[in-house]
Amino acid sequence: PPPPPPPPFSSRRRHTRSLVPSRGLGDVYKRQGHSFDTTHANDATFYEEMHSVIDREHLDVIDLETRDLLASIGIRKGHTFEPDEHMADILRDAAPVGYATARRLFFQPADPAALIYGDGSHWKTGFVGGDYQWLIDEGQGGRYLDARTYFFYMATVNTPAMALKMVGVGSQYAALDVDRNGDYLDGSKHYRLNLPANPPAKDFWSVVAYDPQTRSELQTGQPSPSKNNKKDPIVTNADGSVDLYFGPTAPAGQDENWIQTVPGKGWFILLRLYGPLEPWFDQTWRPGEFELIG
Repeated sequence: PPPPPPPPFSSRRRHTRSLVPSRGLGDVYKRQGHSFDTTHANDATFYEEMHSVIDREHLDVIDLETRDLLASIGIRKGHTFEPDEHMADILRDAAPVGYATARRLFFQPADPAALIYGDGSHWKTGFVGGDYQWLIDEGQGGRYLDARTYFFYMATVNTPAMALKMVGVGSQYAALDVDRNGDYLDGSKHYRLNLPANPPAKDFWSVVAYDPQTRSELQTGQPSPSKNNKKDPIVTNADGSVDLYFGPTAPAGQDENWIQTVPGKGWFILLRLYGPLEPWFDQTWRPGEFELIG
């Protein structure tokens, strides 16, 4: 007999992240060891997720044009979402195409404006075009939709303070997913990343490793796959620079500066500068590239 028809949407595997202690968060601290889901669906159940958001949020958080697009596939506030067999087939086919397109835009951007330095460096900006709304010529040229998809594939929230030049205020972000030679980062290998002396952050800086599939923090044996100059006992070099080490095991004597990775799994990092200073904006300070060391 023919196989039974597929369900309206395939079930999705839930990726979880354990809570870690966070000072001043009370109940959050007490829930250490519990898990919660920080990921979005990568298959057709994404549309169910979207419907639940639309149904519980105020309509004005989504512009009229986007509401119209969602309504065209049956997603409307106050209405059930029950696609018929034909629409369910379309959505099942569309979801992986959309997912692959978003991954391609972020991990292999065609626009050179995605690169911060553009001289062989692989560091990428979060805001291609430099506008937190992705407007082209202040909106005269429309909206850079690919740049918006690029950002929201790997991030969740955008604010003016993340994109504008605000010396000593707000934050700045940079992403890196390949080594100096342009090869994607491999969790089975060992790398070194040098941050020159005096990172231009009035408040603090951090480096966090992420899973390229879930875009949530990399799940490792460490409580958190990150280093933060305010909370971690980071060892500095004689010249004031910092060498961070990444790999499945720590190099001898480098535990304080080591971020664990997972063999057989890719990863990428975000560098965050809180209270970014002028050397970041004029690029007189710039982070090094990933060096493969084993």
